[in-house]
Amino acid sequence: MKRIAIVGAGGMARTRAQALMASGEVEICAVASRHLSTAQAFATEIGCATYFDDYRQLMTAHPDALLVEVPHTVQDEITGWALEQNLHLLIGGVLAANTETAQRILNLSRSRHRVVEAGFEARYDAVWIAAKTLLDSGELGDLVAIRSLALWGGDPKSWYYRQEDSGGMPLTHMSYCFINPIRWLAGNPHAVSAFSNRKLHTAPGLLNEETCVANLLFKGNVLGSLTAGFVKPGNLPAWTAMFIGTRAAVELFPLENGVGHLLFYRGDQCECRQFESADNPFKVQAAAFLASLDGSNQCRNTPADTLDDIRIAEAIVASGRQGCTISLVSA
Repeated sequence: MKRIAIVGAGGMARTRAQALMASGEVEICAVASRHLSTAQAFATEIGCATYFDDYRQLMTAHPDALLVEVPHTVQDEITGWALEQNLHLLIGGVLAANTETAQRILNLSRSRHRVVEAGFEARYDAVWIAAKTLLDSGELGDLVAIRSLALWGGDPKSWYYRQEDSGGMPLTHMSYCFINPIRWLAGNPHAVSAFSNRKLHTAPGLLNEETCVANLLFKGNVLGSLTAGFVKPGNLPAWTAMFIGTRAAVELFPLENGVGHLLFYRGDQCECRQFESADNPFKVQAAAFLASLDGSNQCRNTPADTLDDIRIAEAIVASGRQGCTISLVSA
């Protein structure tokens, strides 16, 4: 049994804790949250008897690894501490709040031979895996263009909406939806030209980029257009990604907490592929992380790879603020 400690007690901490426990190979040995009552409630919910209001006390429970699900600026302090304690890490979202910290995590994970997995579960999702298979097989022909839409009705009271706590919408949301999985399928972009605005919630301290459109240029002159943000009117369908090739196209409809479906367009045919029987991607990612702790490296979001998600998010912000195209050739 692997002993896993958790920092954080929000909804995503619950989702990932349940995914880890579903493996049958994990004991949640301790929980830490800023407020002791919150830590106690979450610990009781998942059958854990040990809880703290200071994450440093988690070491008294002798964990093998740490799940971190907290705002990004707090996350950086915790992940650095955890690696110094020789703990393996499953980080709930993006690797770090900036490239400098991400590089430090990469260096520490290598020098201490620790497994670090960033929390982009899309690479374990049957919908994205099926799309990757189609692209890799050549069934789409030459890739021509990529487009995606990822709108979420953000709560201005949430840390996601606070610029300082989140690191900004492109880092928090756009990297997740869908820079990370698109890079997995199409490789890293070479250049970015982006624009952003803030229209709905504009109080001081809230996001600088509430909604953003990023135009990306990929290898082979493949064009990409990614729209993401925290303004989502009503029930607008706003969670899609499309890959257009010279012979066919595939449109993905992922789900935030489950497995979606895709449409495969070829000739005058449109085939719908459902994945109801597929495993939940959070569970698949948890299993891959646990297997990696035993030396079987199955993680798909290593620090060396996901450092590029942060570089691209920072380039999107810089492009929008400076009004220029940013080269990513060195990324």
